[in-house]
Amino acid sequence: MDNRNIKFNEEELIKIAKPYFNTARSGDWEHALRVVKWIKELGKDRSNLHLLVVAGYIHDIGWSGVAPEGKLDLDVVLELEHKANKNSPKFIREVLEKLKFAEDEIQTVNKFVKAADKHESVDDDEAIIVDSDALSKLNPEHLREKYNLESFGKALQYLETKIPGRLKTKKAKVLFSELFPKLKAELM
Repeated sequence: MDNRNIKFNEEELIKIAKPYFNTARSGDWEHALRVVKWIKELGKDRSNLHLLVVAGYIHDIGWSGVAPEGKLDLDVVLELEHKANKNSPKFIREVLEKLKFAEDEIQTVNKFVKAADKHESVDDDEAIIVDSDALSKLNPEHLREKYNLESFGKALQYLETKIPGRLKTKKAKVLFSELFPKLKAELM
């Protein structure tokens, strides 16, 4: 990764953002780390990579204080998702103001997070975060960290039916066809 594009202190962001995830869903922080990894791969040549990375770290920050402790059933996650998404802008602003981000940068990060929350992209930047979020869910650890064992089959079916239609980048589409069968084989 060429760190010249990163125009913020990533370690400082982590220090400020990570505590919000202590009261989020099980596995949300680890998921965020995987999303950032994919963003850095899919968006490596973007001029605003730093804002995509910021959005990757905090895209699920709205779950802070929303979900019950422990691993959840997929239906519970889907039921609470709207409430979590509604919380995101407030928490994003809190974090980014502490880091002295400009208003236009805060709005851009919110735009990226909103795309991830809705699982829909309308431009290339949004496609990178939506695709990165989706690809991160194709890791067996994602399911193990977040969902109760009884929910694995339901979660796999959800991923298989929902994710392909969300993906926009060519690389993510290819990766899905490689990663999903491996995930399914490992968990079934």
